[in-house]
Amino acid sequence: MVPDGSDGGSEKPDVNVTRSIKDAIKDVEQLAERRRKDVEKLEKVRWDLYQLEKAVLEREGPAPQRRRRRPAALPGRPAPTAEDLQMKAVENGRAVVTFDNAGQMTLPRTLKHLAAILASDEGESPDDLVAWKSYDRLGELLEKSLDRKFARHSLSQLLWRLREALTAAGFDRDLIEGDPARGARLRLKRRRPAALRVG
Repeated sequence: MVPDGSDGGSEKPDVNVTRSIKDAIKDVEQLAERRRKDVEKLEKVRWDLYQLEKAVLEREGPAPQRRRRRPAALPGRPAPTAEDLQMKAVENGRAVVTFDNAGQMTLPRTLKHLAAILASDEGESPDDLVAWKSYDRLGELLEKSLDRKFARHSLSQLLWRLREALTAAGFDRDLIEGDPARGARLRLKRRRPAALRVG
């Protein structure tokens, strides 16, 4: 026996389970919000870096290897066009993109979804290529796919990154066509109505 007359057994403190769960949920929500803000900050920093890189390249001219990859435009040279595009999902949300059953490139998750949207043939087209997507529509479809909003500057950044990825893989960056009024699209021939599946 202990001096106060108790038998020495320790009693467990009362635990408010409901409050503990609510506190845990609140902590998770705060972590998620901080992560979202960090992603937004990271995108802004990336955009600033891309803008700086573009300014330097425009002032100093392209690097030698860039000249080899991207030949100078010839007078009357037709714009590049792809007849076929296939996407195959691979690990970590990426996709292997195949143009015309020949050249391939691997895209990360966000660029994969952007390329799929640009290649989709929803809406009317003025020619035999897939339809244009306005910047508002691009943002709306990307938000639906990736569950986050995309501001206009973020879309411009992503389009630039996609063109850079094309160049790095040996393709013509002008396969991504942009127009201030109409938006953007992939210069891909239209085909029979069918959704381009992306894993």
